[in-house]
Amino acid sequence: MKTFKKTFESIEELFGNAKFSEALGILRKIDVSSLTETEYSYYCLLLSQAILSVGDNKVDEYIQKALSFYKLSNDDILYARSRYLFGWHLAVTGDFIEAHEVLMESFVFFKRHDRFREMSLVLNRLAYVQNHTGAIEDAISNLRESIAINKNLGVHANVIQFSRNLGMVLVRSGKFHDAITHFQSLTKEVKNLDVGGKLRFDLGYSLVLAFLGQIDEAIKKMQAARPKISSLMVDEAIFYEYLGWIYNLDSKYNRAVETLEKGVKIAIKIGPESTYVSQTKRLLADAYLGLKKYDLAHKTAQEALEVAEKIRERSEIAACYRIFAQVEQNKNNSRQAKVWYGKAIDIFSNVKSRYELAVTRYQAAISGLYENGEKAAMLYLAKEYFVSENIEHYVSLTERELDQYRQMIPAASHPGEETSVFIVRDKRMKQLVKLAENVAPSAMTIFLTGPTGSGKDQLARYIHHYSGRKGKFVIVNSAAIPDSMVEAELFGFKRGAFTGAEHSRVGLLEEADGGTFYLNEIADATPEFQAKLLEVIETKFIRQLGSNARKSIDIRIIAATNNDLEEKMKSGRFRRDLYHRLNEIPIELMPLSDRPDDIRALIEHFIERNGHDLESVSDRKNLESISKILAERSWPGHVRELKAEVNRLYLLARGDLGRMAENALAENHDECEQLLKALEQTGWNRRETARLLGISEGAVRYRIKKYEIAQDVTA
Repeated sequence: MKTFKKTFESIEELFGNAKFSEALGILRKIDVSSLTETEYSYYCLLLSQAILSVGDNKVDEYIQKALSFYKLSNDDILYARSRYLFGWHLAVTGDFIEAHEVLMESFVFFKRHDRFREMSLVLNRLAYVQNHTGAIEDAISNLRESIAINKNLGVHANVIQFSRNLGMVLVRSGKFHDAITHFQSLTKEVKNLDVGGKLRFDLGYSLVLAFLGQIDEAIKKMQAARPKISSLMVDEAIFYEYLGWIYNLDSKYNRAVETLEKGVKIAIKIGPESTYVSQTKRLLADAYLGLKKYDLAHKTAQEALEVAEKIRERSEIAACYRIFAQVEQNKNNSRQAKVWYGKAIDIFSNVKSRYELAVTRYQAAISGLYENGEKAAMLYLAKEYFVSENIEHYVSLTERELDQYRQMIPAASHPGEETSVFIVRDKRMKQLVKLAENVAPSAMTIFLTGPTGSGKDQLARYIHHYSGRKGKFVIVNSAAIPDSMVEAELFGFKRGAFTGAEHSRVGLLEEADGGTFYLNEIADATPEFQAKLLEVIETKFIRQLGSNARKSIDIRIIAATNNDLEEKMKSGRFRRDLYHRLNEIPIELMPLSDRPDDIRALIEHFIERNGHDLESVSDRKNLESISKILAERSWPGHVRELKAEVNRLYLLARGDLGRMAENALAENHDECEQLLKALEQTGWNRRETARLLGISEGAVRYRIKKYEIAQDVTA
């Protein structure tokens, strides 16, 4: 008994030093017939961990034995460890849904006993699952937490390993500059890793270099990494997958095919339904596309899709759809090709795979399947991403395509109208407005988000103005239409369609025919409203109440909200399928406090709207004073609140800008005094202070900082 105890302790020590092959060799030599049931169960647990750690997954028998034994024992830690290993096994074999559930259960057990190191291991595995199922932000969050835990514990090897994993998640999400910065920050630390750790780091680093256009450097690193590959099948599979990927990026498709075919053979040995199979086969299908071998591309993509669907690997599912689109396009099957492109774009957008989304939009745009407006919109959206990540190859490609279509994008037809005005000075806001102008001529839906009062309504009008559409701009308060009135309001009705319908009435959708249908407060729309809207988006037809005739409509839909729709979708209060239909072009407006350059421009605009000529030197000087004074305030109501305040001050000063500046300054002092009194009255309870003053808690914190108010703890 003592002999085995010492042996098992030595195995645990080898695990701690990442010597998994050595540990596995010792475990294989143990005569299991001489073990008690307790010893054998522990042996099965250790053997499972060793096998998984060397890249194999043939552990089901051993894990099940450990699970069944420790489930009935009083040892929560070993049971949690068994669940963790089971979740690991499920993840590498592609059962991501059950893996997530099992890993979460093990995490709860470890957390209950404050086993922080084990918690970090579970978080790392969870991140792997989340990365492959499209929950990118959750994966990043879990990896950051696992890294922080190991820094506190001083487990250096885990910090580097999990940091490398974080870099790969950043790569998968298309955040290449964040990824390269992350990898570069680790180069010194990596020297302390074992050969396997260095290899995996080099492979990830090579891939991100390739995405950023540094192909030669990437291949050089891959070639240098080749001798480091051990007997671990996983490392070999990743090597061939990444090298084939890089050859695809370099348009060396014959080399890619040769490399990826080797990778597929190894991946199948790891697990025929593993993520290694789905990814490598899909990349192989991409290589066949590059060689114009469309039948082979379709066949290989179909094989990849079958695996990806079983393990619910959403980004790979979308990538297969993109291949199908290009195959159908080659067959001149335009309708089906557009369907596949649409599905791919929906998924990539949903899982926030920014690079793949941009590439798919670019490929769809140049396919010849879309009208000029939609083509231009997709090109601008793709270019926006490629510029942000400085992917020069695609920047030049999109720019070249856009040059051919710029003359087809109409300028504002009535530049003097108020509806065409959207005041911005902030650099980021200028880019946002430029995007809005460029996508305006397309029929794609636009989803505006941002705080109440930040300018969503005005931007919607601005987009309509630049769209070239001759129809009306129809505003609908989505929250104000009850279920009982949805059909009548949206579709209209014939005389006699229901009691009280004495006259026929055109619905809101038909009223917007040929124009823009603007849905404000869409997050608060009722389930019935959501269902009917989705039906219209998908069919492009309406039918009045009391009529059997359907009518086609041509509308551009813009939706807006200041709510967190993700939370509403998780709770089932908002349809996810509708969200994806509305979110073809997302535009997020920043709070006014984040764009101070816009405050002065807006103040000038609002004063001029009052009929004031700002040509005199004194007026320009007073304008500067007013702008500085008002810029010191917090604006929880954003542009809307600023407009109301400027108009109020102008009215009180009877158009005298000097007096207007004096009044604004005096009110700033009053604001500080009011805040001090409220803080003292509430005992510095910020929430109560906010309630008392009728402002947000964030505004209270902002004003405390602005006026440099400190609590007197000696009082």
